[in-house]
Amino acid sequence: MDLARLIPAAEAIPSPWGWLEALLLVTFILHALFMNLTVGSALIALAARFTGRQRELARELAHRLPTTLALQINLGVAPLLFVQVLYGQFLYTSSVLMAGWWLSAILAVILGYYGLYVHDAGFESGRGLSRPALVLSLGCLLYTGFLLSNNMTLMLRPEAWAAYATTPGGSFLNLSDPTLWPRYAHMILAAPAVAGLYAALLGGARRRLDWVEHGLKWFTRLTMVQIPVGLWLLLALPRPVLLAFMGRDALATALLAAGTLLGLAALWAGLRKNAGAAAWLLVPTVTLMAATRAQVRGLTLAPHFSPASLPQTGDHSPLAMFALSLLVGLAAIAFMLKTYAKSAGAKAAGRG
Repeated sequence: MDLARLIPAAEAIPSPWGWLEALLLVTFILHALFMNLTVGSALIALAARFTGRQRELARELAHRLPTTLALQINLGVAPLLFVQVLYGQFLYTSSVLMAGWWLSAILAVILGYYGLYVHDAGFESGRGLSRPALVLSLGCLLYTGFLLSNNMTLMLRPEAWAAYATTPGGSFLNLSDPTLWPRYAHMILAAPAVAGLYAALLGGARRRLDWVEHGLKWFTRLTMVQIPVGLWLLLALPRPVLLAFMGRDALATALLAAGTLLGLAALWAGLRKNAGAAAWLLVPTVTLMAATRAQVRGLTLAPHFSPASLPQTGDHSPLAMFALSLLVGLAAIAFMLKTYAKSAGAKAAGRG
């Protein structure tokens, strides 16, 4: 099969691809942090609701979930748009192949968002739809993440696109891809680990040592589970990509090694009950892992395409406007989160 015939022609981009790739990386990191916080907090809160332990911590996390999900969704728009700009001929094709599933993600996000409000509103009474609403919300979020993993792996496999001949109704899923399941597991396990670290920091601020201990248990235990899952994902990569991370590509190897070492350092800090140090190490770890993810995408598509080959229109005004909007938006979000944190702290003090 001539795979080149399956890949649509690329569109021109307005600015140098390196700037767009950098913005894709920055915005994806922001989205990933809030995604981990939202999904992980929902998992920790749900576990608390069913076990009856750490009810107060579950209430604090549940109260923040609608806010963190809103930030997650809004911060996820930009990286998705940058992927479309740089790799549109791949992403649009994979989206068409799984169109029915892909469009259902909109309904899933809406239901999940609404369910978080229902859960928070009925938390104190413990009756009605509160607990089922959290189960529904978490299921919707996990389902949406699964669809994202399907699409982002399917766009890297032009050889699988011929499935359109047998499934033209938009019902194709990339289930045969050996990287799909470890990639999805790697993403899902990271969520409660990050949220656990957040719970530990929250416990430190509130002087709740039980929250600190509980949160660090989530963080350290799931981070340890991430080690074999990460190895599974690495070994599932196509052989040329795997070899690139094993020394053939200096940048890819350095990113993977640095991210792994920082992750292990964050784990060590967590095991030593130092939540602050673990948090400081977590952010660069997520940054390096996101950069490694970008390397996987670039190396996998390298036989077919490189964004460096895209023609440019030379119109830099959209890039300048986006950069300005991003800075203003991040400043506004930082201000809102600071105000929200003060309000939440005052309410907590009132309850105490």
